[in-house]
Amino acid sequence: MNLDTHTLLVLNGIVVALCGVSFIVNTAFNHDDSVGRIWSIAFIAAMAVTIAHGASAGGQTLWWAVVFANVALTISVGSVWAGLRHYNGRRRAFWMIVAVAAIVLAATLLHGAPADRWAGTVELCLGIALLATLGAWEAMRGRLRRNPCGRILAFVLWIAALAAMGRAVAFALDGTTFLNYFGTANLTALSICLVVPLTIAGSVLRAQQAQGSAVGDQTDGIHSAAGVLSASAFLQAAADHLARGHDAGAGLALIGADIDNLPEINIAFGRVAGDEAIARFAKDLRAGAPVLSIIGHRASGRFLVLAGVESAAEARTLAERIRTTLVDAPLQQTALIRLTASFGIADTFERGYDLTALGSAVNDAIAEVRGRGGNDIAVHASTGS
Repeated sequence: MNLDTHTLLVLNGIVVALCGVSFIVNTAFNHDDSVGRIWSIAFIAAMAVTIAHGASAGGQTLWWAVVFANVALTISVGSVWAGLRHYNGRRRAFWMIVAVAAIVLAATLLHGAPADRWAGTVELCLGIALLATLGAWEAMRGRLRRNPCGRILAFVLWIAALAAMGRAVAFALDGTTFLNYFGTANLTALSICLVVPLTIAGSVLRAQQAQGSAVGDQTDGIHSAAGVLSASAFLQAAADHLARGHDAGAGLALIGADIDNLPEINIAFGRVAGDEAIARFAKDLRAGAPVLSIIGHRASGRFLVLAGVESAAEARTLAERIRTTLVDAPLQQTALIRLTASFGIADTFERGYDLTALGSAVNDAIAEVRGRGGNDIAVHASTGS
């Protein structure tokens, strides 16, 4: 069955509208979903494109609709890229989208009404190819690199970039090839195929944020996505170290650290800022802890370090060094706050080599610090000191 261009445009409009409305409504209920809001702009712009194309579907091209559609389509693809950058904790680079949209607008106006519906086609396709390529690249890095939804988005955007580039080349070099392979009907059919997986992948990413799936909650093999051992891997390694430490009579200290006010950071500055806090903290732990220590991530914003020490004082010094490193620089997402944490220490000199007893003492010490307002260190010894 062959579908005419008008029918394909109607189907594309229905698909975009259904996907867009569903995504926008769900985003509206998540007040801290800044990434979802950016992607909602992409859907709104895409729906505007379908309306503009529909205005010319009767056979008579409306000049204002062509100009509007070209600019809106550029904003739509650019907003997908900006949302991916924001998801990865990078600046959204709206200036780039504005610049590309301005070039497309100028080119469309320059070609003028005599060019009919093809005004600014080459410039539009090149702009879309650029923004889609940047989006595909962004989906393959940072937090999205190990996320299956990131790979889906990268695939969709690579296809969009290749199609846009092929359309620009075909339009410039061979009108027959352009009409046969890159005409409105074929590109509309491709759009229908790409919008659905893009919407699903974006919705899943947004749901992961809403459910608190922060950087430290994700794992890659034995490691947390924050770059340290996952909770289960840490427990196995720590049990082995303690057993060998007991046999050798070596001193060990378990240091626990909870990032202060992480939920408040997520609410005030968004999940991306919370993820940056977790990643920054893990980086500082790796830099400040002894090389032969093991570092684990037990939950979102909660870390453990097991290190060899000669005395309880050395364990305290180690925790102080990590805490000082942590507060030296503000978060990149917001210069308004500096990261702090509550530290608890338990050592084998007082608690022995049982991991459960050490972990319980660390939890009690952290609770004590939190009761004092956080950003401090407590040693919960067996004597209650």
